[in-house]
Amino acid sequence: MAEMIHLPRSTFERLKMYRKVLEATKKPYISSDEIARFLEINPDLVRKDFSYLKCQGKPRVGYDVEELRKELDDLFGVNNTTNMIIVGANDLARALLSLDFSKAGVKVVAVFDTEKENVGKFIGEFAVRELDVLERVIRRFDAEIAALCVSKDRAQATARFLIEKGIKAVWNFTGVHLELPSNVIVVDEDLTKSLLTIKHLLK
Repeated sequence: MAEMIHLPRSTFERLKMYRKVLEATKKPYISSDEIARFLEINPDLVRKDFSYLKCQGKPRVGYDVEELRKELDDLFGVNNTTNMIIVGANDLARALLSLDFSKAGVKVVAVFDTEKENVGKFIGEFAVRELDVLERVIRRFDAEIAALCVSKDRAQATARFLIEKGIKAVWNFTGVHLELPSNVIVVDEDLTKSLLTIKHLLK
């Protein structure tokens, strides 16, 4: 198991971007200047972020891409598969199922819905399950993450139900601020905020 590293949030977010750059390059070594140019950021910032890692660059050579990528994969837990369920059998769920989460070390194991009429229908390879069997599925697959795709009016109650049944982290696509215990991980995906960022950058 990788040693726990306590990182500033901004550094953590940039390390994810660096990992994408490393995935794209075919070179055995890469410099902080090259990464900085690709991302249009200050190379000193890249070097500062990498100072938290064990992998160190060599003068006039750069960083060993494979070694650096392996350390980042360990940091993000990519090499340890975490199981995820999707709650909300809708077009958003279909879109999520079309993505390759294996690159993040995540596997979708089941899809649920709060509407009885959707139970038994298929979304991709998954038959939609009812929430009555949620706890059993969580225990069987040791699922820790739930992608929450339900309607806004059902978001809070469904999220609380998920936590009660053993889910540890919620990937929240509902646009609702969820009030959950402090030990529960909640990551909000707000598409409207992303569009506002794009509109601002277009000015």
